Order: sequence, then structure tokens, then C-alpha cells
Amino acid sequence: MDDPSLYHRFQQAVALHGARIAITQGDANISFSALEAASRDVAAALMGLGIQRGDRIAIWGVNSMNWVIAALGIQAVGGVLIPIGTRLRGREAAGILSDAQVRLVFCDRGFGGFSYVDALREQDLPAMERIVVFGETGGSVSGPVMTLGALRASPDRVDDGALDARIAAGSGDDLSDIIFTSGTTGRPKGVLTTHRKSLLACDIQAAEINRFTPDDVFAVTFPFAHNAGYRAGWLVSLFYGVRVIPISTFDAGELLRLIEREGVTMLPTAPPVAQGLIDHPDRERTDLSSLKLMGVGGTTIPVKLIRDMQTHLGSGTVVQTGYGLTEAAGSLTITYDDDPPEVIATTVGHPLSNIEMKILGPDGAALAHGETGEVAVRGPQITPGYLDNPEATAAAFTADGFLLTGDAGWLDEAGNLHLTDRIKDMYLVGGFNCYPAEIERMMAMMPGIATVAVIGMDDERLGQVGLAFVVKEKGAELTEADVIAWCRAEMANYKVPRAVRFLDALPLNATGKVAKMELRAMA
Repeated sequence: MDDPSLYHRFQQAVALHGARIAITQGDANISFSALEAASRDVAAALMGLGIQRGDRIAIWGVNSMNWVIAALGIQAVGGVLIPIGTRLRGREAAGILSDAQVRLVFCDRGFGGFSYVDALREQDLPAMERIVVFGETGGSVSGPVMTLGALRASPDRVDDGALDARIAAGSGDDLSDIIFTSGTTGRPKGVLTTHRKSLLACDIQAAEINRFTPDDVFAVTFPFAHNAGYRAGWLVSLFYGVRVIPISTFDAGELLRLIEREGVTMLPTAPPVAQGLIDHPDRERTDLSSLKLMGVGGTTIPVKLIRDMQTHLGSGTVVQTGYGLTEAAGSLTITYDDDPPEVIATTVGHPLSNIEMKILGPDGAALAHGETGEVAVRGPQITPGYLDNPEATAAAFTADGFLLTGDAGWLDEAGNLHLTDRIKDMYLVGGFNCYPAEIERMMAMMPGIATVAVIGMDDERLGQVGLAFVVKEKGAELTEADVIAWCRAEMANYKVPRAVRFLDALPLNATGKVAKMELRAMA
């Protein structure tokens, strides 16, 4: 097909890999052919419920085989997938469901003591007609609620001919999904992505980052509701015949055993997960030789962590860092295999081959290498805009079509991007620009500091000053005075935090980034 949909590409993968295992979850395995059959059950039943091409259907649940079955069913029927983050609560999820006018929600019944079903039933969502439940734990079930098994067996499902006609009608121009931004600066915005842009993002991910073979086994720790776990996780893996293992909760010992038992080759993850694997007492007696590629990103990365990953997690494992955006349907940059640990830890690598990147000054003019400004990108997978928000769409792009990322950074002579921070997170100390990520990278080099996050706080004399939240290394004895004295010796005075608070752990969001809104609430 000249302009395939995501489901068309999945069908091509099934034709090549039908009998091979597509997903492993615990003791359960599903082949590519069986996964296609299950997704067709869902699609035929959705058509029987009156779901039309372009209708919005949400999934609210942890990483699982059922999540993938539902998503493929949505894509087969021409629906638009609306992923909902598992950490959201009822009112937050309802805002997204309302903005997207979602007709049907697939969800886990409950997770971690929180009932998704009850939360949905408590909200005013007139467009939502039905809830389809994956699991059997938590929450009440009454009214327009059914299980996934009941949906798949629905007597109202359409026949194969009607379903095949619907699948064939799919096009690269159709919307594949709308992923809502985290809303750290206000109401979340729905990022529009078409099937064509999704495929472009998957193919560049496979060619220049993952370099898949069908023998690869991808343990997906990032949430399926985010690009890192969805498009750059299970979706691209299935397109290339790679076995997927969904990880819904993190337990270092369990993950170590999983790597050994299943021969995991690929493990992109957040720094706390990597550190947890390194520190676990079972690590030295676990066979990690299958690992060949690990990605790490989402927050400040100490150089020591990169070295420890290369030394202790597998033999000759390639460790990557990169940079991506929801608005880019995934990745924008990646480090080279032979980059030294210092480059992997302090940069996010070079732009992918189909991405143009420039650094813009306040006047919109491109800056030279070494100068800090706003990162702007252009490429075929960049979003066409935001759902029902022409003002935000217009504000996000330059006249020549570059997306303004809102991230501050600079390019070095080797072409590597150094992210300094979000533009909005920059603070002014006596008129000097301070970028928290730059200060955090410096402070991460101090002996005794495991992780650190810096925010700006108001100051009568200087306008703003830095406040550092520090997590100590195990056994380290540090005081506020120790940290400030070290910073004064290592960085310009205006960058030195004026106060230090010690925490047992930094608050993180679902993709491993520090939740600075929570830190600001502590200030």
C-alpha cells in the first residue's frame, strides 16, 4: 500500500513473523498471528458498537498485553487512540476525555489502591458511552461497563468482510493518536499525530537508535501512555518482529531475573531504574550478557552512572542518551555508540538524520555554536498542531515551519545538543541567567551526591536564587554548608544555590523526569 496506516504495517509484520512470540507477560506468550486475531476481535466488536473512523477511544491502564490488543484494535477500526497516564486521577483524566470527546474507555479496573472504573463513573462525561475493563481487581462494575473478554465475544460484532473493508480504508493522513502534554504550564494540550508521521518516527527510531533484529527482546519500562513506551516502545518493536515484554512496576530483583530468563537485549529506562539494577545484591550473580543496548534519560545523569552501566550491566552494552518530544512523535537526537561517558552524560547527542535543528535567540535569529537559546526543530514527523487550539499551534511554530520546543540549549562543535533547561525553568540571579540543569550536572559530580534538582526561589535582594534538593549517596555525610562550599569552589557565584534541602528521593513523573512542580510546592 502506498500510504499505509499503522495497522497495515502491523499486518505486514504478522505476515513475516506470524508464529513467533510478539509479547511475553509473566508466563503468558502471544504470537504475532494470535495478536492480530485478538485485535481483530476488538475492532469487529467496536464496529458493532457503532464506532466510526475518527472516533476517539482512550486507554487508561498500566503496561500490559491487553493494552496492546486494545490499541491495535482501535487502530484497525480507524479510531484515534487517546492514552491516559496511569498517575492521573479522576478529574485530570476527565479533562482529557472531555477535550477529546472520547466515546469509549479501555481501562484497568484498579491499580495501586486506586479504582479507574469508579473514578470514571464519578465524572461528568456525556460523550463517554462505555467502559471496557481489562482486569478483575478493585472498583465496582455496573451500568455501561463490560470486560475485554465480553467485548471480544460480542454477538453484535461485524463480520470479517466489513472489518477488512474498514481496515483497507485506513490512510496515512488519518489521525493515529492524540497524546496530551503533561500540563506543567497550564491545561494539557492534545498533540495530533497522523499514521504517516507515526510510521516515520518508528522507522527512524528503528534505523538510527534501536537497529533491531528479529532476535531482539525489548523490555519496555516506560509507560505505554507516553511516546517512549508507545511509539518508541511496543509499536516500533512489533513492526520489526521484536518480542515485547511490558513492565508495569519496577522491582530491581524481578527485572534482573527477567533479563536473565528472557534474554532481554534492549532496556531503555530512567536513571533511578538503572541505578537500582546496579545497586541490587543479586546483580553480580545474574547473567546479563544478553543486554546489548540501554537507553537512559529523563533527568540529570551523573557520568559515574554511565560508566557503571557500561561496566556492570551486560558485557559491552551500548548506553545511549537522547532527546524527544511528544510533538515530534518520539526521538529527535541520540548519542553515538562510541561517545565517551562524559558526552553521554552531559549531552543528548546529535540530531537524527531527518531532523533539522537550530538554536534561536530572543529575536528569533539563529545562534552560533556554543550560544544558548531556544531549541527549534523541523522534520517530517513533527505534529501538525494541537487539538482544537489554533492559537497554541500558531505560537508553537516559526514562519519557516520550525517547532519551538520551549527547551533551552546549545550545540557544540561536534553537533551534540546540550540541554540547559526548559525556558520557563530558567531563573535570574541579579540579572544573570541560571539554567537548573546546568547547575545540576555540575553538582552531580560532587562526591556524596546521588541525585540533585535545582529550582529558583524568590529573593528580595537578587530577585531569585537557587534552591537545591539533594539525595545523598548511601552512607554519605553531607551538610548544607558542605554542598554550598563545594559549589562556590566549582562554579560562578551567581550559580551557587543559596539553600540546600536533603530528601530521601526526588519526586519523579511517569517518564522519570523530576517533578519540579512538587519541589516548588516544598520551597
